[in-house]
Amino acid sequence: MMQQANLSDKNAFCRFALGTSMTAFGIAKVSRNPNCLKSRLMIALGAMKMAEGIFKYCPAKAMLNSNVETAMNTSMQSMFSGQNSMSSEQNPMSSEQIGKLMKDFSSAITGNSSDITASSASSSNSSDTSTSNQHSSDSKNSTTKAQNPS
Repeated sequence: MMQQANLSDKNAFCRFALGTSMTAFGIAKVSRNPNCLKSRLMIALGAMKMAEGIFKYCPAKAMLNSNVETAMNTSMQSMFSGQNSMSSEQNPMSSEQIGKLMKDFSSAITGNSSDITASSASSSNSSDTSTSNQHSSDSKNSTTKAQNPS
């Protein structure tokens, strides 16, 4: 059964040329040392590359392409079908919580702290004030060091 070609003309020619040189080099080494396993392996691999170049078909490339295509098809189907692949026990976050997290993230990037809701501000108020006090003391120390280098 003839497979569909999956190599371009340039790629097939390069494989054929590489296979020919590998086979010739392996034959030359086997003629000097008949028990050399590396040269026998080089002959086999070179012959395989020559066959790939002649038939313009690489079985490893075909297998890899088919696996990638099936993986992409299944992931795209699950993405566009609108159904979540995880169950509710694995995905405990609701859409409101995700929206709130996105809003908090965007406000943190822009430096706008007014968008943060009161519930999250009150729960983390003590840690925020200690962090801000530490940052303010660090900035005072750095300005003092910049003005007085001694």
